[in-house]
Amino acid sequence: MSVRNSPRGENSRGGATDPWIWIDFENTPQVLFLEPLIRALRHRGHEVRITVKPQAQTIELARARGLDVTVVGHGNLVGWSRKVALNLQRSASLIRWARQQTGKPVVQLQSSRTASLAARALSIPAIAMLDYEGAIHWPMAVGCRAIWFPDLLRGVRLPLLTRRIARFYPGLKENLYLDGSRFARESTRRTAGVDDDSFLVVARPPAELAHYASNCSWRCWVLALEGLLKRPASQVLVIPRDAEQGARVSAAFRGQGTRVRVESAVVDGPALVQAADLVVGGGGTMNREAAVLGTPAWSTFAGARPWIDECLAREGRLWWVHDEGDLARALAALGTRPTPRGPFAEGFDLILDDVLRYLPARA
Repeated sequence: MSVRNSPRGENSRGGATDPWIWIDFENTPQVLFLEPLIRALRHRGHEVRITVKPQAQTIELARARGLDVTVVGHGNLVGWSRKVALNLQRSASLIRWARQQTGKPVVQLQSSRTASLAARALSIPAIAMLDYEGAIHWPMAVGCRAIWFPDLLRGVRLPLLTRRIARFYPGLKENLYLDGSRFARESTRRTAGVDDDSFLVVARPPAELAHYASNCSWRCWVLALEGLLKRPASQVLVIPRDAEQGARVSAAFRGQGTRVRVESAVVDGPALVQAADLVVGGGGTMNREAAVLGTPAWSTFAGARPWIDECLAREGRLWWVHDEGDLARALAALGTRPTPRGPFAEGFDLILDDVLRYLPARA
């Protein structure tokens, strides 16, 4: 077990008997879509305590955004048996952490399988958020009172246990934190060292340790970048999931010199997505940020296709690139930007209200 307490942060501890809300981050994107809810809860005077799994850039991103977090558990491992053992260990560590806290949380909000199991063991009402029907649902289905999905998934077949507690909100999870955002496109490009004549590609490699990972996704992602680099004006900025993946990308494109740059520090991903001419993602979040912000996107994800991404492809916001034919069609379609998808303010309010109903009325 690894439990490390962070310094006291914004509203990190209340009185001994004050009710508090438990947030858990299990992966990097969760920081972005849960942060606005955390700030809304704290703005209303509620105490929030946050645990985080040390995976990808989750800790660094949370702290860079000013969130006080406690690290619990260890990062992902390769292999099903090792993943299961690690997740069970983290659930046990979260249970111990919660029992060591002053008072008991009145509600838990997360997108975390390990936290869901901990909440079930501690009899804490939990609310989860998911947007991929192909993910493993059962820990959340047995541990939570509700699972919130984007309404594009309303008609998708979900597991029976999931369906009984499924709730739906308009828009995508990326609308929760990007609606109303304003980015300085030209300034972001200058800061990134991209000149006006360059075709900026922001690329995120596939998640190679996720339970839904596919080896084909990496090959398709490399194929897509190689095709784009044949265009003289293309400049690729890669945002790896961790240092090891960044080293692998650097090795694969060593011959491209400065045309392929791998970021080693935490960056403002949404600002770069909005500043890009194209996003090439091996997974979902960055491609869906592109849809919300009106940036064209290619997906090289080779697992079971997420229904949301299929919908975005039908809307002309996303292109699948899995072979040379797909690449040729995607290259031919370059040149236009889709309109931003949103805003959908109601989604944020629905989820926030669901959390607030577990909290005692304030005097």
